[in-house]
Amino acid sequence: MRHYLPKLWRDETGSALVEFAILAPVVFGMIFGVIQIGASMQSYNAMRSIASDTARYATVEYMKKNEVSDAALQSYAQNLAASPPYALRGTPPLIAVDPVATPRVDGTFEKTLTITYTPPNFMPIMAITMPELSYSRPIFVIDE
Repeated sequence: MRHYLPKLWRDETGSALVEFAILAPVVFGMIFGVIQIGASMQSYNAMRSIASDTARYATVEYMKKNEVSDAALQSYAQNLAASPPYALRGTPPLIAVDPVATPRVDGTFEKTLTITYTPPNFMPIMAITMPELSYSRPIFVIDE
């Protein structure tokens, strides 16, 4: 037995497999974590763009003398969120358009567009609850 112990101690075959087995979960976890953070950032940027496009739509329609209802703005934003280039996946975002009682700028109508969305989890192996993203933007249109 004394003869085999030193030989076994110096044996290095299979060490790469053991090191990989130890480090692989950490490396893959970091890769999927970066993918998840990137997808969440893309979702937040999409929400901002949807809000900007909806505000632009409301402004252009009011400039053409077409009054757009809050429900129509909400529907427009929902359609934007479901179509490319935004295409928010998973559960559809909650979109609310609320009129402001006292506008901050005289001679305007002010509405607040709020988009709330929970991005999908790309790591289903890990039971991670994704944080809810929320973005609010005021929409000002001229009261003529």
